[in-house]
Order: sequence, then structure tokens, then C-alpha cells
Amino acid sequence: MPDVLSKAETEPDEDPARFNRRRLVRWLAILTIGTLTMVACWQDPLYP
Repeated sequence: MPDVLSKAETEPDEDPARFNRRRLVRWLAILTIGTLTMVACWQDPLYP
């Protein structure tokens, strides 16, 4: 019978780094989408 009190870890432990690869990719995606959205609004404004 499996031990139900043990915590199954799905990801390996990482260093307590301030910027790991996953966080960096997430921030780059957010900044890229935000920049493209702002450029699109400046090119074709929503107001008449």
C-alpha cells in the first residue's frame, strides 16, 4: 500500500535563483505581447 502522507514531487528542485529560465521566458512573452499591442493601437486608434 502506498504511503499517502508522502508528497510526490513533480518537478526537480531548482536553485533559489532570482531569474530562472521559465520566469525569463514568461516575462519576455508578456513584454512582447504588450509592446505589440501598444504598437497596434498607435497605428490604428480605436477612436474615430
